[in-house]
Amino acid sequence: MLWFQGSIPEAIVASRNRKCIFVVVVTAEDEDSRNLLARLEDEEVSKLFNSCVSISLKNGTSEANQFSQLYPLVILPAIYMIGLQGSPLEVIGGLVDIPTLLKRAQLALEAHGKQQNVNQTLQVAENCGSSEMTTQSTEASQSNEASKNESGHSDAVPGNLPLEARLERADQLLALVREKKKEEEREKEKIKERERRELGKQLQQLKEMQRERELREQADSRQKEKREEKEALEKIRQQILQDRADRAARYQAAQISEEERRRTAQSAQEQLQQERASAARSAFARLQFRLPDGSTRTDQFSSDAKLSAVIEFIDREIQPSFRPYTISTTFPRRQFDASHMQQTLRELDLSPSAALLIIPAAGSKPKASTPASTSLFSSLFARVFLIWNWIWAFFSNPTPRVTHDVPAAQQQPSNQGVRRRRPESNIHRLADASPDDSSDDNGTWNGNSTQQL
Repeated sequence: MLWFQGSIPEAIVASRNRKCIFVVVVTAEDEDSRNLLARLEDEEVSKLFNSCVSISLKNGTSEANQFSQLYPLVILPAIYMIGLQGSPLEVIGGLVDIPTLLKRAQLALEAHGKQQNVNQTLQVAENCGSSEMTTQSTEASQSNEASKNESGHSDAVPGNLPLEARLERADQLLALVREKKKEEEREKEKIKERERRELGKQLQQLKEMQRERELREQADSRQKEKREEKEALEKIRQQILQDRADRAARYQAAQISEEERRRTAQSAQEQLQQERASAARSAFARLQFRLPDGSTRTDQFSSDAKLSAVIEFIDREIQPSFRPYTISTTFPRRQFDASHMQQTLRELDLSPSAALLIIPAAGSKPKASTPASTSLFSSLFARVFLIWNWIWAFFSNPTPRVTHDVPAAQQQPSNQGVRRRRPESNIHRLADASPDDSSDDNGTWNGNSTQQL
């Protein structure tokens, strides 16, 4: 298609000189505009529009803004086919197919041809009217002169026609001219009415197209809102389901944790009860005494024996080289003082077995060495006192306290098998079941030590 390369005023001048239609194509940056320009390049369309002066404008440019002040741009893309009088012969709005484009362009060309014929007829009529007016004015002037001459020289030169006939002839000519003018006015009114109706029809089409476009946009907007609302509701529904699942998972985890804590507490309570029951059932307490120099000694006592009896045994049998001293347990960490002396070994959780540490008290000093005679006297006195204590315990308590002098037959049952100390402790005692084993120090394992109670 041939496009005019000049400005809009130059294109208007060119269309008037060529007496052809002025075509203005206004496009935008969208797919419809590109498709319309492609259809204008069709062979038949180009052949039809090449007889016109065509110019292309981009929406938003200064020339397009100036054009929109005279001709409103209702819909884009648009094709304005403007006649010589400046009125639009055809306005094609939106994207149309090639047959429709050819049909509407042909209608514009036919309207332009009719307008050209009318203009030529009016021009001929005007030329005829002007010549007749000139003739009539000449005749009127001649008749006036003749009448004057006749009136002035009626006696001298008689006229061809009488005055009344000449006046009647002048009136007829004036009436004819007035009738022609009225006919021309009526024809102009008809043309204006046709143009007005055509313009109204085009404006109505543009309004309908704009209304249809608005309805489509509203329908698309409603569909988009419904789709977005549906997506939002679905998202909220998914979030609610996810929250419910999270709460259920947290509740289940809390239930499991609570159940585990309850089972753990119940197990600990049962172990404590079993330990206390085992301690209550045990009639003997096997105590291992440990000195700072690493030496140990293990002896067996009655579970009902008091802690003061254990202190007496330490003073009598072990005889630590430092005074004063304290006794304590390692696990759990506990130190015994004067307030515990009247409590039994079962009450102090030293039954069925325990390890006691003999530690020098603050400010204690090693015991000074004694002469040989004093040591011998103490040894004899200790043996006599031991025999007396054994006889007294035998007659006073049906469950005698067993010391290191208890016969091997009474110690053997307590040394057989494996004895557990406390269920929650990681310390266990391993004993040899052989009757000829008289060692009190047995191999043990408690995680940190190799010595057993």
